[in-house]
Amino acid sequence: MIATVFALEFESAGFQAMQSRQLCVSVWTLGVAGRRSGPALRRMIEKARPEAIVSAGFSGALQPGLELGTIVVGENFSDPQIVRAIPPHCDFRAGPTITVPEILETVAAKKTLGESSRALAVDLESEHLYRVCLDAGIPMLSVRAISDTLEQEIPLPGSVLLDPATGRPDPVAIFHHLFKHPSQAPQFAKLVGNARVARQKLATALGIIVPALLKSNSGNR
Repeated sequence: MIATVFALEFESAGFQAMQSRQLCVSVWTLGVAGRRSGPALRRMIEKARPEAIVSAGFSGALQPGLELGTIVVGENFSDPQIVRAIPPHCDFRAGPTITVPEILETVAAKKTLGESSRALAVDLESEHLYRVCLDAGIPMLSVRAISDTLEQEIPLPGSVLLDPATGRPDPVAIFHHLFKHPSQAPQFAKLVGNARVARQKLATALGIIVPALLKSNSGNR
């Protein structure tokens, strides 16, 4: 069995909708983002141990040329054998990614991190999940869809988009912030629209990757 792991429900919804019951795949939604995702994954592994884990979600671009919806395979957080199982014709970008503790809100912050790290993209979970998988001896593949490009600012503070105390989005806090700052509403709507595009691109990519991994696993038995 392969587990496809998402931090939040919004990220997983596209793949859930197209999931075939014939595939031997579990879709795990951790319900938390950031550093809390690691312990949440560990608890799930204790209940059901998969043969491999595909960590999937959104990323911010750190390099120019990564357009909205581009699929990035984080090679530094992926088992090399699983990476080789991805069909060679897929138009995915493979390279290093980086995990940070907070959402990068500005173009300047993303450019600075991109230049210093040489990473393609940034997220909040991959490193935490990868360490859990290493400890458990389970191979992992990191697959991310770009939801904000290098040139795109995040219109709301990261602490509003994602409650730092819970690791979850708080719709009430977002509503109250937009009520106080109505000029930010159009950019927030654009951010949500971009996230929907990234979600669909991610679901499509997983629809290619996961069957290939299942085929590879069956061939290795």
